[in-house]
Amino acid sequence: MRKIIVVSGLGDSKRELGLGSAWWKNEGLRPFIFLPNWGNGKGVKPKLVRLLKMIDKESGKETIFLMGISAGASLAMNAFLQRLDRVEKMVSLCGRLRFGYSPDKIRRKMQKETLAYRAFRESVKLLESNVKNLEKKDRKRVLTVSAKFGDELIPIETSRLEGAKNILIPTAEHILSIFGGMTVHFKPIREFLLGKQGGSKIY
Repeated sequence: MRKIIVVSGLGDSKRELGLGSAWWKNEGLRPFIFLPNWGNGKGVKPKLVRLLKMIDKESGKETIFLMGISAGASLAMNAFLQRLDRVEKMVSLCGRLRFGYSPDKIRRKMQKETLAYRAFRESVKLLESNVKNLEKKDRKRVLTVSAKFGDELIPIETSRLEGAKNILIPTAEHILSIFGGMTVHFKPIREFLLGKQGGSKIY
């Protein structure tokens, strides 16, 4: 059973993420949910420190996997950059990895509202500054998953990483795409993490 830390988005939705990932145990993955507490007004630093401590604790003598969901993807990527020896592979599910907005005025407004969270804004800024130091071989250890038919909160160009494995799943809308990636469209994530061998197939 391999451990995977799942970093929550702005909703800090432990119950929902716990329910969505509970069945992963059938696939050989043991999920641990990390809540950044995005809305507490503090910056990104204390959240990143807590996440790094969790990675150190859960990795022990073996490497682990890391997944960031939505806003949690930038925080997870920042942790990945600092723990390349402890995190074997990193997954960004409908996550923002850099700044950028949709041309549509309504979507642009919603996207700017999410970045009103201080820690989220700082996390994306920190990642933009440091991701250029990620070597080619380590970029191959990253999978980004984006909605093929549009995501109102995460423009596709902000959710992909050059040199990583970037895929689209046949979904639309932010929440539905996250749910789909964790359940019916989980196959490519599982194969990226564990290879083509797997357990139950709900997809």
